[in-house]
Amino acid sequence: MSRKVIPGRLFLSALLSLSLLVSCDSGSSEPTPEPTPEPTPVDPEPPVTTPEDTVYVDPASQADVSFILPAPPAFDEEDFLDDEIQWRWGQTQRNTVRGDVAMLRMGRTPAPVRLMMAGALGLDVISREATPALDRLLVRAYWTGFQSTKNIKAKYQRVRPFIELGETAWYAADADDTTGSYASATTAAGWAVSLIFAEMWTPRQDAILRLGFLFGEDRVISGSNYQSDVNAGYLCGSAAVALAHNNPKLEEDIAAAREEYKKLKGLSIDPADFIDCDDPTGLAIINPPVTTSDYRYDGDLARYYYAKSLRTTIQGTQATQDVNGYSDNMTKIFGEVLRIEASEETTPEIYKLMEMVRPRSVYEVGYVKMAYFRNRPFVELGEPTSVPEEEDNYRYESSFPSGHSCLSWADALVLAEAIPERSRNLLHRAYEFGYNRQITGYHWATDIDAARILACGLVARLHAEEDFRKQIQLAREDYLRVTKGE
Repeated sequence: MSRKVIPGRLFLSALLSLSLLVSCDSGSSEPTPEPTPEPTPVDPEPPVTTPEDTVYVDPASQADVSFILPAPPAFDEEDFLDDEIQWRWGQTQRNTVRGDVAMLRMGRTPAPVRLMMAGALGLDVISREATPALDRLLVRAYWTGFQSTKNIKAKYQRVRPFIELGETAWYAADADDTTGSYASATTAAGWAVSLIFAEMWTPRQDAILRLGFLFGEDRVISGSNYQSDVNAGYLCGSAAVALAHNNPKLEEDIAAAREEYKKLKGLSIDPADFIDCDDPTGLAIINPPVTTSDYRYDGDLARYYYAKSLRTTIQGTQATQDVNGYSDNMTKIFGEVLRIEASEETTPEIYKLMEMVRPRSVYEVGYVKMAYFRNRPFVELGEPTSVPEEEDNYRYESSFPSGHSCLSWADALVLAEAIPERSRNLLHRAYEFGYNRQITGYHWATDIDAARILACGLVARLHAEEDFRKQIQLAREDYLRVTKGE
């Protein structure tokens, strides 16, 4: 897919200087204060390879995210604007408390993530010696997420921001890295740990997921990754976790880590009671929406106009069809990806699995929509969508976050777990489904980015329920039955 090219970018410095002086957040103020680690340096660890016993998904079985995700925006392309805006925001954070916390969490080993998860769980430390079960789960989750970006890094070899934009590496160790910045492996690793730890101890899920989200944001502050690298890293990490659930070691490690944590904290709660926990609180995990007065609004505008230019393409035609997010159509769409005729009648267990996700996804998004009202692009800009007959249904509903995008990514994650052999196709279609909301003019890009974060957290929460885990297996049996012609 080609992108529009726009001339020179030096005007951005003047454009952003005033707004960056008065705004030092990532779009607007953070919804909850971040737990701040003790200001002690993280013990360094030497880089290591990832032998089979340190990961839940062997490299050959990872979903190829270079197929799932598009190419990163190039320096002279229209939708690169958001990356440059966020890079400049990151610069403003480095001499602040937020920057100090980011520096504490720099590194491409499990060490900073141990510090982060210990804080989220209210522990003094997570280490091989003090908490062997928790540490084993963390290390395996970390490297599972980290290696998920290998193919896409090799394909694009994207130059890191501090090189392309003429900086010295803020985190010195990144200066010698040659793996490319897209997608962010560190983000993928931290997010994979966060998703698995949120599943491991559901009562702490909000703090765990918030820290995992901010861990990715740290990479933008460092100047070692663009925002689009980080966004891709979250998706890579979630895809890796979906496949990791097919390894019985993960369930064993989660059970062992729970028991260890219970003993450490003197708790008697039965993990079966986690079913009574609420779903993740989106307001506590993601940042508030971008507003028209925020410096980042120009990035959303640039991404909107690029997506709008695709309305006359084949993908634009598909986007108009994807406006239908109802159960029957979602089942049909993913059935086509699975190369089967999927419906409530023909594949009842697959349909039931997706229906377990739907109401929870609607609520997850709806709760955030009620807290934040953001005009949809076609309302804000006074421009028509590519599906005008639907406009009145959405005109007075908040654009942030995208319900279609949350549901499609959550559906794809659970189906990828059930049918791993089609995982890359499922996740690619879900990515397109979300992006198509941008093409039609019903959502801003940051609405969609936020929705996918919520989807990841929701799926982690669903795994705390035995009925859900059983339904994944039933959905797989449904798929195998149909593909064998039974």
